[in-house]
Amino acid sequence: MTLLNAAVVIAIVIAVVARRLSWSPLANSDTDVWRGPVVMIGLGVYQLHDKLPNTPLGVLDIVLLVAGVGLALIAGLAAGRVAQVQLRDGQIFYRLGLPGLGIMVGYLVVRLGLAGLGQLLGATITSGGGSILLTVGANLLVQSLVVQAKAHRDAEEYATR
Repeated sequence: MTLLNAAVVIAIVIAVVARRLSWSPLANSDTDVWRGPVVMIGLGVYQLHDKLPNTPLGVLDIVLLVAGVGLALIAGLAAGRVAQVQLRDGQIFYRLGLPGLGIMVGYLVVRLGLAGLGQLLGATITSGGGSILLTVGANLLVQSLVVQAKAHRDAEEYATR
């Protein structure tokens, strides 16, 4: 993984986690939910695709990519489910909270360990920055979608009272 990729992933994760630890308004716009994660996924796919003509994609790469995406989806679902949502003055607020932070930190440690394992086992493509951008983006997208669904459900429930 290049230093630029590492810096981008670290900066995004720090910004997202810092924002999600404190109460923040949840805009009901779909673009607020998917814009950042989709950009990360796109960059990851681009970087993976860019390496393919020069580097063959092996079975190990496919296994690690599937494992990384699966881990990302599970951790995103779990973090989204434990996120706290409140309705204040007609506006929805949310935060990840400490359980969500624990899930995110655990996910990132395991994901970086998976990248290290791939590097040790000789994975040529999926142990690098492109796969990390792809999987972290997938994690944040699932997390955001779950939080938004929870917020909409809670807002509808509050409105029917």
